[in-house]
Amino acid sequence: MTRIAYREPEQMTGRARELTNARGNLNVYRALANAENVFTGWMLAGDAALTSTTLPLRLRELAVLRTAYLMDSPYELGQHRDVARTAGVGADEIDAILTDSGWQNGRFEGAELAVLRLTTELLTTRTVSAVVFGDVHEVLGSEVTVEVLMVIGRYAGLALMLNALDVDLDESARLPIPQTPQGPTS
Repeated sequence: MTRIAYREPEQMTGRARELTNARGNLNVYRALANAENVFTGWMLAGDAALTSTTLPLRLRELAVLRTAYLMDSPYELGQHRDVARTAGVGADEIDAILTDSGWQNGRFEGAELAVLRLTTELLTTRTVSAVVFGDVHEVLGSEVTVEVLMVIGRYAGLALMLNALDVDLDESARLPIPQTPQGPTS
């Protein structure tokens, strides 16, 4: 049970209400809307992360799931399992990502493996070795490398808030899946 009451849309400012409703009126947004002064900007930044066509959706969801697992975030895992499946991540791949080492068994390669290594190393050591960074940068380039780091940072921070607030997983609503073109993933 959440530690802070969820705000109802009618209790929010107009723009906050629009953004919350557009994303399915989920508990995460209703909880964070309590921080009214920063909530709208945070939501707009999230929209940018969720709709960017720079970072392929499948790569983003691999990073988000790995982040959710490493940050022990049941809410993020509950939401993003569905999003990942829609992005073409299979159930066996999701299961592998949600283990300590199963993702290293040859199931992923190229850009996908590089992103999973980057996410794991960054969140477990709080830094990234030159080798791991070089591998990611080589296959993704500067723009996508920075964007994937921003996604990891966003979802790690969100996991901390969700865990601290003890936000309940929504019964039926799920994060809407943006329709964006998919680029190469390896």
